[in-house]
Amino acid sequence: MTSFENRTPAAFDRVLVAISDASQVERAAELARQAGAGEASVLHLNLRENIGGRRFPLETDSAAAGIVEAAVLELRMAGINASGQVRHALVDRAAEAIVDAAAEWNADLIVLGSSRRGKLASRLFGSTALRVLQSADRPVLVASSARTDRVRRAHAAMPVTSTDRDIVPDHRARQLSDSVSATRSR
Repeated sequence: MTSFENRTPAAFDRVLVAISDASQVERAAELARQAGAGEASVLHLNLRENIGGRRFPLETDSAAAGIVEAAVLELRMAGINASGQVRHALVDRAAEAIVDAAAEWNADLIVLGSSRRGKLASRLFGSTALRVLQSADRPVLVASSARTDRVRRAHAAMPVTSTDRDIVPDHRARQLSDSVSATRSR
């Protein structure tokens, strides 16, 4: 059976696949395939940090282009017509850039790679995935990290409290809170 025969019927014909690093390529491509994508646009944001009025890139342009090329190849191998692009964005504007790109391309679905931040950092500072979920006007799929074999399915209309609980389970949040309190009292 070829990858073409293995593809599900097109539920979401146009899928924007937003990835932040090469480790997300395989999982994001699999999600796009499972969603029945007929066409995919890969988006990688070459993020910039704004320090003292100057903008500093977090990676080289060639590294960013390599990530997009790998994702486009993976999608094409899955039988999905794919193209890709690198855009520049400030770190705190990544979610906005993803949602804007999806609207410009008229995507039916947004697929996000998993977060690079740990669970505690995501809880304290927020995550790009959570911000996309809050502001997107179309369905969003978020790939779990490579360490787990789950896919969290979410839609932009999902209550934030539900999504927030997925980032750090309640029992784990209490453990973290207790350990921080214990450290402060020393």
